[in-house]
Amino acid sequence: MSAPNEPCPCGSGKKYKHCCRRTDETLSTSTSTSTSTSTAPPSDVKPHAAAVEKAVAWLTSRHSKGWKIAFEQLRDELLSHSECEKLGQQDAQTLSVIQINLTEWMLAEETIYAQGSYRRISDYLIGPLGPNWTAGQRDWLQQLGQRPLRLYNVTDVSRGQGMTLCDTLDDDAKPLVVLERSGSQEAEPGMYLGCRVMRVGEHFELSGACYAFSMLHGPLVAQSLHTATDEYGPLPGLAHKLGRMLMSAWLKQFVSPPPMPTLVDAQSGEPIALITDDYCVHDWDALARMLQVCGDVEGNRMDGWTRITDDGDDGRTRPQAYINIGTKKDQIEIFYTTQTSADQGRAWFDRLTEGSVAFLKRRVTDPYSATKPSQKPRAHQGIKQPDIPPQELARIMEPVIQRSYANWADEPIAALNNKTPRQAIQTATGLERVKGLLRSYESGEKAQAALHGRSEISYDFLWQSLGLSR
Repeated sequence: MSAPNEPCPCGSGKKYKHCCRRTDETLSTSTSTSTSTSTAPPSDVKPHAAAVEKAVAWLTSRHSKGWKIAFEQLRDELLSHSECEKLGQQDAQTLSVIQINLTEWMLAEETIYAQGSYRRISDYLIGPLGPNWTAGQRDWLQQLGQRPLRLYNVTDVSRGQGMTLCDTLDDDAKPLVVLERSGSQEAEPGMYLGCRVMRVGEHFELSGACYAFSMLHGPLVAQSLHTATDEYGPLPGLAHKLGRMLMSAWLKQFVSPPPMPTLVDAQSGEPIALITDDYCVHDWDALARMLQVCGDVEGNRMDGWTRITDDGDDGRTRPQAYINIGTKKDQIEIFYTTQTSADQGRAWFDRLTEGSVAFLKRRVTDPYSATKPSQKPRAHQGIKQPDIPPQELARIMEPVIQRSYANWADEPIAALNNKTPRQAIQTATGLERVKGLLRSYESGEKAQAALHGRSEISYDFLWQSLGLSR
């Protein structure tokens, strides 16, 4: 158990003595005679089984009108009329998940008109006018009313067993390991998950309602919650407001696409543009000599070259252009990440290599095309995309990835609250966040490798750059 005056590990923001201490002591006493260990997974029959179902059945049978009005009011406050109509067009499974999540929110947070007055549902259920409960069911409903809905980042997954979660709003909150059999089957490191973390005996579980966000949408939701926290501060009702915002953002995923974030180059502030210039090489020896005498170019004909810059205020060098050996004979491909760097780079390269190469074409790729895995990226108009053998693609990509992440350990990263990975790992929580980030890279690479039928590219070099073990 935590010390009384320490922050409660459930993430509520309250001191332990004012939050989970009583629950922990009660559950600890009730389980002290059990023969199971604290590390054993929860049994199939849980002490709180059927608490939610019983609560909903009781409310809808005794206060059907009040429940219906409260439910419809919640729905109308979260979504517009047109959004509600679009939501109704979802498949049965999605609608069932939405129903489960809204129902739990009602039980935990909302009020109902009953017995001549408005009552907070969670208090009403476990009060003297509510139904009879077992000790486990009562504790579960009480926790629902106390534990806030918060946004977490998934940093580790053990399939069929559980997950490690880090609070996106509290950099100092300790990582939480939750036992979750079904949810862990689909979760991936790096995803954002809205949930209530409940204590059951000596471990944590998820309450049942889960709000999963895509890799694209999750950071936007996290930023909106950060902004609201900064604006409202520690005011009463902040947790409720943030929970509402989270739930509304989750629902809107089903009725409208998330706004695309503006991808910008960290050094120049320019929008990201994926640009590749293709050249035919007439004289490889002359090209190699010309690049070798350039003080800002590193590499060789076998591995390709990188043009670097040290214009940053921090004194570190950064890649400005990647000169890669082409997939076709006697060709090279020069890759840039902004329009300015591409225009300036082409002028520089053409002056430097006059006579040894000839410009062929420029290809511009939509930086968001990778977010649509169900669709093949459309080729740039008039340009045929090369058919690259999978293993050759992996061979080409590996040195490019390693050069791209050359300074990763010392670059500020938004997901780490603009700390560098090397700075973040100085605390236990920061260490878990960095490991989660690395696992998300590896998870994404695994998916891409499977999609293209190639071998996975190892990210061991990033773990090693920080001296981390898995």
